[in-house]
Amino acid sequence: MPSSFMALLREELAPRPGRLAAVLRIAGNCAVVVWIAMKYQIPLPAYMAYLVFVCSQEESTSTLLTGLVGVLATTIAIALSLLFYMLDAAEPALRLSLMALSSFVGIFLMRTTKLGPLAFLASFVLVLSQTLIDGIPNLEALTRLILWLWVVVAVPSVVTALVNLLIGENPATLARRTALRLLGDLAKALRGGQFGPLSKQQAGAVKLVELRHRAGLFNSDLRGGAGLDTRLIETLIELLALYRLLPADMPTDALVPLAEACEQCAAALASDGHQEGDDPMPADEILQGLSPQTRPVIIAMANTLARLSKGISQRRTVTGTPGDLEAKSLFVEDAFSNPAHLRFALKTTLAIMAAYVFYSAADWQGIRTSVTTCFFVALGSLGETLHKLTLRMVGALIGGLVAAVCIVFIFPLMDDIGQLCLLIFAVAVPCAWVATSSARLSYTGMQIAFAFFMGVLHDYTPYADYPNAAELTVLRDRVAGILLGNLLMSLIFSVVWPVSANDRARLSVAAVLRGLGQLLADKSSLREGSRLAIARALGEARRFIGIAAFESGTLSAHAGYGQTEGVSLDSLDRLVGATFTVVNQVQPGQDWSEAVTAQDEAASAWFASYAARMTAEGMAGLTSTPLRGLDASLEMHPADSSLSPHRIAYEARLLLHAEIENASVRA
Repeated sequence: MPSSFMALLREELAPRPGRLAAVLRIAGNCAVVVWIAMKYQIPLPAYMAYLVFVCSQEESTSTLLTGLVGVLATTIAIALSLLFYMLDAAEPALRLSLMALSSFVGIFLMRTTKLGPLAFLASFVLVLSQTLIDGIPNLEALTRLILWLWVVVAVPSVVTALVNLLIGENPATLARRTALRLLGDLAKALRGGQFGPLSKQQAGAVKLVELRHRAGLFNSDLRGGAGLDTRLIETLIELLALYRLLPADMPTDALVPLAEACEQCAAALASDGHQEGDDPMPADEILQGLSPQTRPVIIAMANTLARLSKGISQRRTVTGTPGDLEAKSLFVEDAFSNPAHLRFALKTTLAIMAAYVFYSAADWQGIRTSVTTCFFVALGSLGETLHKLTLRMVGALIGGLVAAVCIVFIFPLMDDIGQLCLLIFAVAVPCAWVATSSARLSYTGMQIAFAFFMGVLHDYTPYADYPNAAELTVLRDRVAGILLGNLLMSLIFSVVWPVSANDRARLSVAAVLRGLGQLLADKSSLREGSRLAIARALGEARRFIGIAAFESGTLSAHAGYGQTEGVSLDSLDRLVGATFTVVNQVQPGQDWSEAVTAQDEAASAWFASYAARMTAEGMAGLTSTPLRGLDASLEMHPADSSLSPHRIAYEARLLLHAEIENASVRA
């Protein structure tokens, strides 16, 4: 386990293009925001500094949207809070009810609407503002502080958005660089001959779709090519899935043309399609020397690369005319039919109110950070909650320790705001570096920053002149509040309607299997959205299987070979690759063998039955798919016709059958 943990740290903390620039932007913005807060004595400077981390996204468009949503949500929340004070300022019981209602509605809408972030932030600010009345009984002072909340949110949001618009990452540039990196990784893997799941690259390809969408939000020239780019990303996803099926003993001469084609596609993408690629298909004599299990995979990869190259060249001629906008529902499909949304909102509200009642009854206002913690730790399953709890508690302890060292040893040496801003910048840099990791580790950096800011930013006086410079009471209370919120969330989510990450993983696996069955039944490898949906579900399955380890108190294997209900990620990867191999071959025609059609129908039915079993719909067991005459059909195309499209199609289905057999044995 220590070696796996260190390997995870090395992977997550490794430098990558654009990471240092993002870290410096975040740290610099924190220093600027703290200077503004200290200079103009704006309340809650710790929250202002932390909001820089919350608003900072991977690229400028997301950062701008996050800032706009934050300001709009705060405006709504402040207006509602002032209205609520007119009703409940003298009625604690009514205030408790309105706080509970606000948190419930906000969390429920976060899960069920497309405006989830707006609802969540509005709910958080509204509840937080309602808790302030306990420490400020004077309504005039309370009103002024509530109005200051808008400034607390607006300043870091505007500063972060402006800096990112000026020197931040352009989403179109980031999308292109990501695609080039993925093609480069694949070419390198093909040349190196080290075969295995490129799960990280697959996740990056899926993320490209959202990145491409954001690139077109404020650039009308890019909207017209969105459909083509999405198909190209799907083709890249297909290519990465096919790569998984290559055996370790693959001859180099069959891989070199594929690697060269990947490099040519990358060069064409870098030059906006102004470069023609060679035919990626290996020579006939090379293909004839391959095994029947490998030949259809290599041909499928060559076909996919040819399609990718052609699509990249077509990008030059795509017009910038935006397509028709689809009418989309505000609510998700199962918003009111799935009880999980209602239960999640109730559990989170229970934890928030329990934290508020506890510190109010104990008259311990210093631990009000417990309410903030309950909001930001809330996730769908117990495993996710425990995962985030672990990251948050570790981050809180590290951030609290760093704050304590600064208060005791550094603050007595400081006498102006500039020195404080330099310290904020210095601590924010490592926090931002960790925060720019993947979801497996990023929240630790966020929490270190939050605990540090909450511990050191609570006064406007230079600390050398502050009489209680060594006083750690505020820091102690705020860290204690963070720990209390984490404990309440883990307790409630493990006792009240517990949701296992394994259950979420099974649903994701079932979605993969259903998608594969539909792809076989549809007989079209180019049906838009099918491969993307499968890749997304596969990524979710991989994420939930890894998170499920927190429910049993163990760390998942670093390589990601998790397992749930008898199906391993390795088997799932191979089933996806084998299905893509089948649909990539020649499609049915008048001379198509009935055995092949029957085999496709049987395989599609097997996927549907396996998906039904994974969702507990009554399938008690699984049997493998019969060959149904494929062997006899294969004999009609002897070895000297090994490159016949029909023979390759038969071999592809034999490969799929072998993977189904293997999965059936494991199930």
